Amino acid sequence: MEFSGKTIAITGGARGIGNAIAHTICRLGGHVVIADLSGAAEAAAALQAEGYSAEGHVVDVTKSDVVDAFIDGVVQARGAIDGFVANAAYANSNAMLDHSDDEWRGVMSVNLDGVFYSVRAAGRHMTKAGAGAIVIISSIAGVKAVRPELHAAYDVSKAAVAHMARVVGVEWAKTGVRVNAVGPGYTETEMLKSVGIEHPEVVEKWLEDMPSGALLQPPEVANVVAFLLSPLSSAINGQLVMADGGYSSF
Repeated sequence: MEFSGKTIAITGGARGIGNAIAHTICRLGGHVVIADLSGAAEAAAALQAEGYSAEGHVVDVTKSDVVDAFIDGVVQARGAIDGFVANAAYANSNAMLDHSDDEWRGVMSVNLDGVFYSVRAAGRHMTKAGAGAIVIISSIAGVKAVRPELHAAYDVSKAAVAHMARVVGVEWAKTGVRVNAVGPGYTETEMLKSVGIEHPEVVEKWLEDMPSGALLQPPEVANVVAFLLSPLSSAINGQLVMADGGYSSF
């Protein structure tokens, strides 16, 4: 599993799981293009300082013309886009009856519309080239009613993008382009660490529900994504692969 000479673009790649994916692809020899609203240049610079090939761009995935221009620019500069990871996402926390219209649309604009725009933009080039792999980041919240957090919009958006991978994977199968989704479990990102500081009781509940009794580490999820981007997973298409340590098996 290696990516020498390959260009992989990652939305939301400046931090968390997205940044772990960027590091993994770089370690496997690929050129990484990080897209994020903030921190993209700094994340790319950190990779470059380690001797890796990376670049960063400010991209708002809620604007289809911006996404199109970003992907077109990658192809123009690199000659092709070999892999794409739709990772950018946003979550709020509210009970269903307290969800406002603006909160609902805010989550959907990033997690669903943004994924649609991104996958479509990457797919235009990949299907024309007759090769490529796309991975959409879903969540355990897309297949289960997680607890104790309440974020209906986030959960529904993650279920929707998992199904997007299924239908688009089938639609593009004969073009040589594969589309899959990954459903991470509770992963020890900076965001989850902050939850542990402010609400340790929430993390305790998560650990109770994790079969291993431990949070996942970002590189564990990144390894699954890298596998799905690589030719080693050539038989896998239109699937939701759960990288959750068995959480969804309960």
